[in-house]
Formats: sequence, C-alpha cells, structure tokens
Amino acid sequence: MELPRALQADAEELSSITGCEVRLDASDGRIFVVVTGVRLPAGTYVRDRSDVLLLTDFQYPMSAMDMFYMEPEVQPCAGPVPEHASAIEHYLGRPWRRWSWHRNGNWRPGVDGLLSHWAFVEQCWAQETPR
Repeated sequence: MELPRALQADAEELSSITGCEVRLDASDGRIFVVVTGVRLPAGTYVRDRSDVLLLTDFQYPMSAMDMFYMEPEVQPCAGPVPEHASAIEHYLGRPWRRWSWHRNGNWRPGVDGLLSHWAFVEQCWAQETPR
C-alpha cells in the first residue's frame, strides 16, 4: 500500500525543520515515522540525542496521532523514569520507551498532522525540563 502523500510531504518538511532524517515505514496497517538523532532539551534527559518514533496509519491525517517513543536509555536527569514513560514496546525490530503523553482528543482532522504532533512532542519535553 502506498504511503499517504500528505504524510510524505509533512515528513520532508519535518526533516527540513529539525535537520534530522525522517524515515517512513509501513507494517501491519501502521505507519512508523522515525526521526533520527533528534537533539533533546539540554538538562532534561541523561542523553542529549535520541531517535523519536511517532505512529500513524493509512488514514493520515484524519486519524489522530498520540504519544511518542524514544530510545529506552532516555531517562530524566532529575530522577527516576516517570510512570508515563515506564513501558517498553518493540517496533521495527528494536525497543522503544513509550512516553504516554496524550492529546486528549484535541485532534482536528484537516488541520492537525505530523507537524502539529511534533509541536506537541516539543511541548511535552518543555514540561519535563527542570525549572
């Protein structure tokens, strides 16, 4: 099945914005969006870079995106792994730490997409940055 053209265009734009490679891989009705080598907020996590995984499907951008995943070694500098990041799941032949931040139904089909979901991920990171 061919990947949604809107997702391909948004992935190219996200790559341009982040300066990171963005790979799209489809399997079992899901589309895996991997943003490689993302620079994480300074002083927030024990690593300064991680690959980031986002999940969508072939109805993109109509289907809501939710949560995000980073490499299992990514943990907060200021304490233990929070409960919302305690699950490890396996996708694309490797483990991922699920950061269970939720949009809580705030997805606007035709307005939201990969770029607004990336902004959501960055907002989550900002909330985890020690003050």
